[in-house]
Amino acid sequence: MSRLGETRRVCRVRLPNVPLAMRSNVRVLGVYAAGALFAAGWWFFFDACVRSAHAQQPPPEGEPFTPPPVAIKLDDWAPGLCTMIGLIIVNLVDKQHLFDEGSLHDWGHDPVLWRARTWLFVGFACLAGGMAGSLAVLIIKYMLNEHAVGYVELGVAGVMQNVAMMACAMVLWFSQRTESDYEYNLTL
Repeated sequence: MSRLGETRRVCRVRLPNVPLAMRSNVRVLGVYAAGALFAAGWWFFFDACVRSAHAQQPPPEGEPFTPPPVAIKLDDWAPGLCTMIGLIIVNLVDKQHLFDEGSLHDWGHDPVLWRARTWLFVGFACLAGGMAGSLAVLIIKYMLNEHAVGYVELGVAGVMQNVAMMACAMVLWFSQRTESDYEYNLTL
């Protein structure tokens, strides 16, 4: 038997309470964290691009040079760009259209809600397609290619880039759903 006012713990481990000073800045902290994730993702990939370009450079004259069998090309760039386009689309959708009280009951006749959901689907499809593409490049180009031994980290950097950008999209999504200090809801 449970009482309505009773509070029960869901987890065995008690999670720490968020300090009151941080509660008012959750949105700002979320945006900063998302920016850091986005920058970290591209940092991983640009680092792999620099290492790939450095491996393509011939040594000084007189030393034998065989170029590496794999290098970062367009097929490595495409998943990250697709994920970035998905990130932009998902965060451009006005979430107010998705969570309006009137649209939740009569969603079959609201064209704005349908357009918002369609664009959101396209954005999440781009995010998923970019992630799947980076995994495909990692597996096909770097792991199954017997000549690419020692260059797997180039493919791993592409996957890490996409994981960071998908995490960025999630953090932005949830941080933009919180109320800002400058938003006021006036209802009568």
